[in-house]
Amino acid sequence: MNKYIDIFLFTHFRKYLEEYQAARVQAEPSFTRTEICNLLGLEKTRSYFADVLRGKKVSPRMVAKFIEVLGLDKKEAKYFETMVKLDQAKNDALRKAYMDELLALHPNPQHILNTDAYEYYNHWYNSALFAILDAMDVDDDLTPVQKRIFPKVTLGKLKDSLELLERLGLARKNEQGYWKPTKESISSGPYNNAELVKQYQLQCFELSKQALITPPKAANVMSTLTFSISSDAYKKLEAELQEFKAKMRQIISEDKAKADGVYQLNLHLFPNLEK
Repeated sequence: MNKYIDIFLFTHFRKYLEEYQAARVQAEPSFTRTEICNLLGLEKTRSYFADVLRGKKVSPRMVAKFIEVLGLDKKEAKYFETMVKLDQAKNDALRKAYMDELLALHPNPQHILNTDAYEYYNHWYNSALFAILDAMDVDDDLTPVQKRIFPKVTLGKLKDSLELLERLGLARKNEQGYWKPTKESISSGPYNNAELVKQYQLQCFELSKQALITPPKAANVMSTLTFSISSDAYKKLEAELQEFKAKMRQIISEDKAKADGVYQLNLHLFPNLEK
């Protein structure tokens, strides 16, 4: 293991680089960001390391240079290389493949995330089925769910999903023989791995897209708003969104009437201008 910081505590290579440099400079004051550029063979580019931390793409040649400067062994080097590929993947399929590879390389993948939790958040319909069990009386025959769920999911996948919910202790049969959720709601909680949640959110955004282009059988609320405001006003909007989410959770938890529907809400707030 690298003597400065454990690479296997990370899934994002930029965060690892930032904390590695901060740890090593304590022992070696000369190991500044400028010195890293020199060690990478970029004597004329003092800002390269800082640019990488801010999101600059790293070429395969520079990945090899970083591995040398960081003094990584063979396994650590492969893990670092995969973190870079994961960060720079161009589509969801590649991101999932590199995340799987990262898990396979980790000496103890439980430190990254629980395998069952990874499976849960890896497919949007697991959380949908969790909610559906509260809104419908569902026995071992999942055909009624398969006919109504949107977008469509195969019967085999729904069966696998129900088995997962049972294994995680999130669903069990009641006295009438119907599968019911065992908790009011769940969150990523201790499995709050940024990459995992990101993959789940991408699937949820795709659901919004399909709901937008599919002729609705029930009323949908779809709206967008583009605006210019100050940084202070932006912070106020962030606070209001957090308060709104808390209010939503309160309304959901206090709803004592029998659920008769399952809904999806996605909130997106992001800048169109880089600072």
